[in-house]
Amino acid sequence: MILFETSTSVFELLWDIALTLFILRIAFVYFLLTFLSGLFLAYFRFSTLQPINHLTVPQAELVTMPFWLLLITLWARWTIVAYEVPRVRGFRIAIGGVALGFLVIAELAGGIVLYERGVTKWVWETDPLAAGMGCLVLGLFGLMPALLMVFEGETDEMGETSHGHEKKSVAAAV
Repeated sequence: MILFETSTSVFELLWDIALTLFILRIAFVYFLLTFLSGLFLAYFRFSTLQPINHLTVPQAELVTMPFWLLLITLWARWTIVAYEVPRVRGFRIAIGGVALGFLVIAELAGGIVLYERGVTKWVWETDPLAAGMGCLVLGLFGLMPALLMVFEGETDEMGETSHGHEKKSVAAAV
């Protein structure tokens, strides 16, 4: 049994489990808010923007991409404030990375559903510029919680920039 064979204390092991659950919960909320906002933005794009302005799918995607990036930034900031996420870069990168994993799984699941419903032509004729911009926005989505540290004030009144496990990697802590 791991508890008796290592020098890791039970409290440290329980803290690592709690930290993992915190990261999963916060990342899921960040993913869910952004994903639902993206669904509403896509609905607006398909129902209003494309038919009225006679835009193609890649053009409409490029028009709505900055709005989605703005929503990503707003939801990342809201999540950080609502859950009082500390200014620890590794913690925030872990939150963004797990949320990015959730979003990639959702995108792949949506692509599989569209592929099975016979929309293969639409899936395979994606514009390279729109796809590249989409990948860039996805990368920014994953990094946004950590990128927001640049714009936040430098405060360390409560010692929140250190977590006591500086020599331990995030993967080892989680």
